[in-house]
Amino acid sequence: MAYSIPSDKEVEKALRYVMRRVKGVDSLRKLRKLVIRELQNNDPDYTVGIDRLRKLAVTAPFIKVEIYARKGKKKKSLKGKCPVCGNKLEKTRNETIFGGSVTLGYKCKECPYWTTLKRRIPVRYYFEHKLEE
Repeated sequence: MAYSIPSDKEVEKALRYVMRRVKGVDSLRKLRKLVIRELQNNDPDYTVGIDRLRKLAVTAPFIKVEIYARKGKKKKSLKGKCPVCGNKLEKTRNETIFGGSVTLGYKCKECPYWTTLKRRIPVRYYFEHKLEE
């Protein structure tokens, strides 16, 4: 089965149209299905991967994202990327009364993902259209 990959602009345009029309989507799979349906109006071979769509939707300025997560195992340090958008995580630190500092968790600068030392593993996303000013 042949398929074509649309540009980021085309995906974002379809995403904007879908979000204006439905206002809120409670799962990434549903959002992907709606966006692919819209993309295929232009070219019936268009498709978009779920990871690529998630990264575009999370960083889009016209979408508000809520991330629901389950707790995972505690690890000593999280040296890596955000599991939602792939950007680098920033440590959330707190000063102690003795002048030192302790790491409380990690936070992503690009998306609303955060975690404590007990890992939060994203399991569900809720996408809502932001009203544009």
